[in-house]
Amino acid sequence: MRKAYISIASLLLFGSVLMAQSPANRTAKTTAADVLAQMPAEKQAEYNKLINDLKGTGEEGVLMLVNMINAPGKGSNAQVDYALSGLTHYVMAKGEESARLATANAYLKALDLVTERETKAFIIRQLQIIGQDECIDALSAYLGDESLSGPAARALAANGSENAGKALKAALMRRMGTPKTQKDIIVAIGEAQVEGAEDLLKALLGSGDENMQKAVLHALSRVGSKASIKELADAAAASGYTMTKTNANEAYIALLKRVAAQGDVKEVEKAANDLLKKATKAGQTQTRDAALQILLSLNKEKSTKLLLSALKDGNKEYRNAALNYASDFANKEVYIEVMKAMQKAKPEVKVDITNWIGREAKCPSKHDVVKNLELRFDLTAMQVLLAQLKDADFDVKQATAWTLVKIGDKQAIPALADLLTSDNKDIILLGQDALAAFGGDIDQAVARVIPSATDAGKIAGAELLAMRKATANLTTVLELIKSGSPEVKKAAYTALKDVVSEGDLVNLCGMLETADASAVAPLQQAVISAISSMSPAKQMETISRRMLQAGDSKKHLYYIVLATTGEKDALATIVKGLHEGSGATKEAAFDALLAWKGMEAVDELFAVCQSASSEQQFDRALKRYVQLVSNPSFTAENRLLSLRKMMDIAKTAEQKVLILRQIQRADTFLSMMYAAEFLDAKDAKVRSAAVYAIWNIARNHPEYRGDNVKAILNRILPMLDGEDARYDIDALKKHLAEMPDEVGFVSIFNGKDLTGWKGLVKNPIARAKMKPAELAKEQAKADEVMRSGWSVENGVLVFNGKGDNLCTEKQYGDFEMYVDWMLDPAGPEADAGIYLRGTPQVQIWDTSRVNVGAQVGSGGLYNNQVNPSKPSKVADNKLGEWNSFYIKMVGDRVTVILNGEKVVDDVILENYWDRKQPIFPIEQIELQAHGSKVYYRDIYVKELERKEPFKLSAEEQKEGFKVLFDGTNMHQWTGNTVDYTIEDGCISMIPSKSYGGNLYTKDEFGNFVYRFEFQLTPGANNGVGIRTPMEGDAAYVGMEIQILDCEHPIYKDITKYQHHGSVYGIIPTNADHHKAFKPVGEWNEEEIVANGDNIRVTVNGVVILEGNIRDAVKNGTPDGKEHPGLFNKKGHIGFLGHGSPVKFRNIRIKELK
Repeated sequence: MRKAYISIASLLLFGSVLMAQSPANRTAKTTAADVLAQMPAEKQAEYNKLINDLKGTGEEGVLMLVNMINAPGKGSNAQVDYALSGLTHYVMAKGEESARLATANAYLKALDLVTERETKAFIIRQLQIIGQDECIDALSAYLGDESLSGPAARALAANGSENAGKALKAALMRRMGTPKTQKDIIVAIGEAQVEGAEDLLKALLGSGDENMQKAVLHALSRVGSKASIKELADAAAASGYTMTKTNANEAYIALLKRVAAQGDVKEVEKAANDLLKKATKAGQTQTRDAALQILLSLNKEKSTKLLLSALKDGNKEYRNAALNYASDFANKEVYIEVMKAMQKAKPEVKVDITNWIGREAKCPSKHDVVKNLELRFDLTAMQVLLAQLKDADFDVKQATAWTLVKIGDKQAIPALADLLTSDNKDIILLGQDALAAFGGDIDQAVARVIPSATDAGKIAGAELLAMRKATANLTTVLELIKSGSPEVKKAAYTALKDVVSEGDLVNLCGMLETADASAVAPLQQAVISAISSMSPAKQMETISRRMLQAGDSKKHLYYIVLATTGEKDALATIVKGLHEGSGATKEAAFDALLAWKGMEAVDELFAVCQSASSEQQFDRALKRYVQLVSNPSFTAENRLLSLRKMMDIAKTAEQKVLILRQIQRADTFLSMMYAAEFLDAKDAKVRSAAVYAIWNIARNHPEYRGDNVKAILNRILPMLDGEDARYDIDALKKHLAEMPDEVGFVSIFNGKDLTGWKGLVKNPIARAKMKPAELAKEQAKADEVMRSGWSVENGVLVFNGKGDNLCTEKQYGDFEMYVDWMLDPAGPEADAGIYLRGTPQVQIWDTSRVNVGAQVGSGGLYNNQVNPSKPSKVADNKLGEWNSFYIKMVGDRVTVILNGEKVVDDVILENYWDRKQPIFPIEQIELQAHGSKVYYRDIYVKELERKEPFKLSAEEQKEGFKVLFDGTNMHQWTGNTVDYTIEDGCISMIPSKSYGGNLYTKDEFGNFVYRFEFQLTPGANNGVGIRTPMEGDAAYVGMEIQILDCEHPIYKDITKYQHHGSVYGIIPTNADHHKAFKPVGEWNEEEIVANGDNIRVTVNGVVILEGNIRDAVKNGTPDGKEHPGLFNKKGHIGFLGHGSPVKFRNIRIKELK
């Protein structure tokens, strides 16, 4: 799963770290390297700690990190950027002034030292955030540098101090640099609004460079005064009062607003009036709007007059702009004048004003002013609006209705309700929509007008009552049912479910039991609504009692009600009616079963299909079954199993196509293989559905490959048809061309006979001791037993409960496996399992057998004693149903997925036959015989590429070496066997599992020669603990021989006691040790010799450390820390995980005396 990280202010960081060190004893350079190595960390607390550590390194740490920034194209700077940007933000926190100043000074020093333009720009960006006056001189020096003037000018602008402003003005006065650098300075002056820069900027007006003019005009709009009005007015006029590249018009408008804010009202008013006049003449509406906005903001006494004048304008956009600007100063008096004008206005102006009044009313601070507004002592605003609701113009009526809704005064409700009595359907709809949106109680007003409304109004009223759940107005709806037209009755019946309550149940049941057929469905929904407040059990009890009262002839009316309860007894009642009833009862029970929403109905729907009385019943039950089992909330594996079950009895091509389409959506390997079984179907539609199911699954999963898959895809290639056939054919050809050549999953059961299988002869250890002739004789006997207990029926492998395990003739090492299985519910104590490499077992059993602990579920490694034996969850389907296993075995690790749920995750399988030995590297797969009937199908195995187990050379055998890891198992190791796992014949550290802890040998060693191979990733960090206990930090409670990509830039400044091969903190490696290593990503050989106090480390045949630990500490430990385990006589050997991916292989040891 991909991890997401938050912004720099709260970064989440991950990575490796020199774990053996503690902050209290680290140098600044070491701390900085450690922090960088952990970019980015996964938790906020970790991030805060890292940046606080970095802060403590001061100037030295900052300079070290800056020095590590790569030139463009020379490598990623992500980690350094994270660290320094994080530090920059961190020191800006309150109370960190001393840290800010120290960091700023460090950046300034770095700025002098670095030469790369991008690095300088990065530093300047940091100074833009934290810099104050101490940075002004350094930043000013770059204002004439075309490549850095932009960042420098922006940094000075961000500073905002008087001195920063002086520096920018001084640079502009000197006309330093190029036009580009001058423009950067001008922009910065504008952004910082530097005082005293107006004359400098005015002197630059008239330049032929449009970009320069744009910068000058913008800057003047931010720093200018009334003295600049004429110049900017001329520039705006030259632009035609419209948008140009220099943005002159926008700059002029901005300047007028600025000058107005400075208090020079008369100058601005004169200029704005002139602008309004000229913009109107030029037909520039946006400029005209802006001028009006300025004028409206200048003088409140004149603003109302200006507004009223604008409302007489023929341009709708202008009128609405005026109204929108008026919102800034509108008060009671303004509203009064505007509404007075509205009464005399044309319809289109009335609409604009009314809509504006509505918008004003939505503002919380203005709502009550508008609501309570009086135009004069005998005329309120509400009266004006209510009268306007009767306007002949529909647009006016519509605007008024929605404004009344926004005001929300309840006196508007009757008037809005009266709209329902109109003969005009548009007006009725307007009234309905307005009332639906009204926040008050509309029920009584709606009920009042319904009797006098037209049918359209009655229907709208009924819908409103339903929408508002107007249970107090049930009588109104019932009256419509009694006396309305057919359309009105239909609407009333539909509304009924929303206006009833629990107290109406008896009346509703009476209506239901006497209703015409057309009214039954809405009355059933009303009954469902009436009981909805009850608990499901109470619903079941209440309806069951009513069914008894209704009698046999009417009780079927309540089946659909029972279906909504979800109660087990309700389903039983429905099923009983389905099986025992006839006619209307049977039909109602079937409808209720189809309406059941839960998976509980699936088995009954399948049973209906098996005994359907008609093709229609079969089809409806099948489609509902498919719909339920295709729910994406169920695992794809279980969807496939359920769909296959129904496919076995599907009858029509349409039904099979429906199922195949859902099988396609299951999107699994077994779905694809099952769909291939229909490529020979008689019906072309079924064949086509199978073809596209296969193709869509295959292209969704390029990892599905191998001979089987390739053969199927080649087969469907000429069968593709439809509108996109050409595209699909080309895409499939490309897919096949790119598919790697590999065997992939192979079916080891052919569905016809026992080819490839044999009987069980004892166990792997006993078989290994037999002579060939003896084994052949025993195998013949076992095969005879096999044939009596195992057989093939209808393409399914069946064990009849008598005999012994069924075994593959082929032996397997590492593999992936699919197998479907089913326990026979009629069998005695259903139990089975799958032996992996001849070893029991992945457990299969009936989870109801709690007496033997089967309630934990199938899939566990039953015979494990040290490692987990139970599955992590119960994922079994019920007894008698098919289940699907995916099993992966690599080395001695097993993963099991049961029905799409992971129940075993990379767990070591122990050797049941001899627990002192590891699991067999290669052996047969067995299907366990346990005295009960079991079914198997779809058994596929994919052999995984596996290197031969490591073996000692003849010379090492002679010298007395023994293998600690041969690539197949971790039997001789303990501790963190989760993060340390087997991968490609290696012990692989996978820190993403985040289990934590080190991996140790089970045995202890004193003096020894330890050999292994290792493969590093960039920046990797690990270590070999020697003579160490399993608790505590091995570098101190024992010894740590460092494993590190010490040539990586993040470790540039670590101490000599931390390099690869060093005895951590005690003995350094040779100065030229790095010459011994192969490039990162390649395998290296290492030998560690521990003999008494003498330690020697050799990498790729080169001795990189040789020393005596006692001599090394005669004057105290070099790292100044306590190492209490330094002189341990013996202890475990361990790999010390520091959070980096690292691999180890071919591990062996020779003990010395």
